[in-house]
Amino acid sequence: MKTVLIAEDDPAVRQGLQANLEREKLKVLVERDGRAALARARRENLDLLILDVMLPSMSGFDICARLKKEGYATPIFMLTGLADEGSKMRGLGLGADDYIPKPFSIQELLLRIRNAIERTERTLGSARALDQEFRKAREIQQGSLPKIPPRIDTLDVWGTMVPATHVGGDYFDYLLLGPRKLAVIVADVSGKGLPAALYVQKMQGIVQASKTMIRTAGDILLQLQEHLGTTMEPSSFITAVTAMFDLDRHTVEFASAGHLPVFRRRASKIEEIKPDGMWIGQTIGRNFDEELRRTTVEYGPGDVFVLYSDGVVECMNEHSHEFGFDRFRRLLRGKMGTSKALIQQAMRSLQRFAGGTPQSDDITIVVIRAQ
Repeated sequence: MKTVLIAEDDPAVRQGLQANLEREKLKVLVERDGRAALARARRENLDLLILDVMLPSMSGFDICARLKKEGYATPIFMLTGLADEGSKMRGLGLGADDYIPKPFSIQELLLRIRNAIERTERTLGSARALDQEFRKAREIQQGSLPKIPPRIDTLDVWGTMVPATHVGGDYFDYLLLGPRKLAVIVADVSGKGLPAALYVQKMQGIVQASKTMIRTAGDILLQLQEHLGTTMEPSSFITAVTAMFDLDRHTVEFASAGHLPVFRRRASKIEEIKPDGMWIGQTIGRNFDEELRRTTVEYGPGDVFVLYSDGVVECMNEHSHEFGFDRFRRLLRGKMGTSKALIQQAMRSLQRFAGGTPQSDDITIVVIRAQ
């Protein structure tokens, strides 16, 4: 059964529409308030959304604009008493699929609804097949990321990656280089979707195949630049940060390819570690090797290192405000448990901040806590 949501505050219009649509064997949901209608449209699996323009708390124009900005694919009809050409052009310009002035012919409206649902059904037939392929690609990509962190008595390690779309352009990995060295990498491919995901798979293969040649944190980035960066499209690039833990010397070496700074928590103080380095990719007129710098610090029990992608600090809420570095630092200064618990707390904070707003970037966090 097809589902239609009616957002209409006029009881007579709302009840008349509902009765006629139910006679057409459609499941009908109703809302009287604009914000409630927006939340329900995001939550429900609808086949059609019918919006009155003049709604309490949020207009139909604003609802349509927000949904279309988020990539909302369900057809949107706008019913309104604003019959002037300017209002009609505004509604259609915001992405509405149809604009119907009041009063309207119920028979004409029903015909338009049937046609819209049938068109959507035909389009979705091929879209569903493509969606299944993308879902499978997501399973493959998620399955290739580390599920179980390395077991090291003196380090508590945990990481996660949440793609913004079906497949992501973020990557993290661990490399055990002998019994007393651990390397960690977090990387972010420019762009999103399938092209970025393909670069991620190539990157993972290069990193794992290069284990025997890696001696320093910078070696990982040099291998990526040599085997991947020179063949990338000129418009594509990768930022990455690597950390090499020496368990005997209690030191960690960092190297960065244009990535965000690593955070270290020592007691309740948050420090930034950011070695110089340029991104991985086409480097016309610049020398990747010469610009790569390494930073080594000592660590002790209780020290916490956080590697992450820009999807964390650029997480957006409905007002287009970013989560930002300050909120992230305050989160890291909070009560400290295990690395896994810290990441779970961070993800909950990001979800609360976003409030259901779809994200445009992948989110990756890796935490290493010295014990």
